[in-house]
Amino acid sequence: MAIRLTKIVATLGPASGSKTVIRNLIAKGVNIFRLNLSHGDHETVRKWIHWIREVEKERHTFIGILLDLQGPKIRVGKFEQGSILLKRGQRIIFTTEKKMGDSSLVPVQYLRFHKEVGVGNRIYLDDGKLSGVVKNISGQRVEVEILVGGTLSDHKGLNLPDASLSADPITAKDKKDLKFGIQEGVDMVALSFVGSAKDIQRLRGMILKEGGKGVEVIAKIERKQAVENLEEIVQAADGIMVARGDLGIEISLTEVPVVQQRILREGAKHSKPVIVATQMLESMIENPRPTRAEVSDVASAVMDCADAIMLSGETAVGKHATDAVGVMVETALTTEAYMAESKMIEPWNRFFKEDPSINAGITYSANRMVELLHAKAMIIFTLSGGTAKMVASPKPMVPIFSFTSSLQRARLLNLVRGAVPFLVEEDRHLLLHIEELITMLKNKRLVKKGDRVVITTGIPVNIPNWTNVIRVEEVP
Repeated sequence: MAIRLTKIVATLGPASGSKTVIRNLIAKGVNIFRLNLSHGDHETVRKWIHWIREVEKERHTFIGILLDLQGPKIRVGKFEQGSILLKRGQRIIFTTEKKMGDSSLVPVQYLRFHKEVGVGNRIYLDDGKLSGVVKNISGQRVEVEILVGGTLSDHKGLNLPDASLSADPITAKDKKDLKFGIQEGVDMVALSFVGSAKDIQRLRGMILKEGGKGVEVIAKIERKQAVENLEEIVQAADGIMVARGDLGIEISLTEVPVVQQRILREGAKHSKPVIVATQMLESMIENPRPTRAEVSDVASAVMDCADAIMLSGETAVGKHATDAVGVMVETALTTEAYMAESKMIEPWNRFFKEDPSINAGITYSANRMVELLHAKAMIIFTLSGGTAKMVASPKPMVPIFSFTSSLQRARLLNLVRGAVPFLVEEDRHLLLHIEELITMLKNKRLVKKGDRVVITTGIPVNIPNWTNVIRVEEVP
C-alpha cells in the first residue's frame, strides 16, 4: 500500500464538529485538525479537542492540533439597514467616529485607520469583492471613491494593501484563545497577519509564559509586509502557511502563485514545513464533486512538494466534508505515484551557498543515497524534530519512518512531508535496536524483504539537531 507523503489539514466547524465526523475524517486521512475560533466558542472547541484525542487513542494513531489565532482583521461597523449599496464613481466617507453607517457613511472599527492610510491608497472590502481609492483625509474622515461597487453589509472585512499598519497581530481575544489552547494541549499555534520575525518571537514568548513548552508557531503569510520580510519570518517560525485568501487581496492575484513558489522554496531552504491553504476545493462546500481546476490546484501543490494541503470551509461548513478529504487523498496519491517515476531531490546548491554544517551535509547525503541505492524508505530518530525536517527538506519520494520518545513530537511530525511517526521508549538507541525496528516495520507491511533502507542518526545520542551517521540496511 502506497504511503501518502503530503499531509492533510482539515478545519473543524459546525459541519464537522461531532465525534462521528471527526472519526470519519481521521479514517479518510486527516493528519492535523485546524481549530478556527471564529467557528466555535471555548466550550465547543474543548469538546472537539477531547473527541480528537479519544479517536486518536481508538485508532492508535497520532493527530496534530493547530490553533489558528484570528488576529486583527480590520472590519467595517454596522449599518442602519444592515447593508448599503456602493456604486462605481460614488464618493463616500469612511470614518473612525463611533457612528452607525448609512448610504453616505461607512464606520471603520480600526481606530488608527485615518492616521495610517494615505491619499491614493487602495481599499478592498468583503474579501476583495468591492474596492475604492482614498481621495482625501480630514481628521477622522476619509473620502473614498468607489472603483468596484456592490452591497456592503455589517462587519465585512477591509484590506489596505498600500498602508503600513501598526495593528498588533496579537489581539486581546487572541491572548485569551492562546491561554485556552495551551491549557487544552494544542500542538501548534498559527499567527495571522504576521509582519515580521518580531511578531513570531513575541508569540513564542507568550506560549512559553503560558507553559506551552514545545508548542510550534506557524506563520501565516497573508500581508504584503510579510512577503517583503519573508526570509526573516521563515527563519523565526517553525512552519509557514500560504494563506492565499487575504494574500490575494494584499497583492495582485496573478502574483499569488509566484509568491507561493517563493514560500515553498524558502521553507525547503530553511527546513521549515509549508502548508498551502485557501479555496483548494472551495466548490465542494456546496457540490459533491470539485472542479477540474481545483483538483489541478491540489495536484500542483503536491508536485511543488508542499508539506501539507489544507481544507477550510470545505470541512468547517461544507456539505461534503469527508468526501473533500477523500478527493485530496486520492489526488495526492495519484500525483505522488507519477512523481516517484521521475522526480529527483532538489540540487545541493539550492540549499548550500557556503560549506554546509555536518547536520545539513549528512541529511542531504542520506537523500542522495536513497536515490543512488533505490532505497524504499528512510529511518531516523528525532527528539526536537530538527532531523526529520532536515531529512525531509530535499523532498525525497520515500517515507521517513521517524522514531521519537515524545508524544508531542509524534503529533508535530504530522506536519512534515513524508514523516511517519512512531513512539518508542526514551532509552532506545536507534542503531542498537535497528533490527528490531526493521522487523516491526516489516510486520506492519511498511517494508518488505529485500528493500533497502537508509538510516540516519546522531552519535552521541540525545543531542537535539545532531546528525552525523548514515547507515544502509537491507530488510531480511
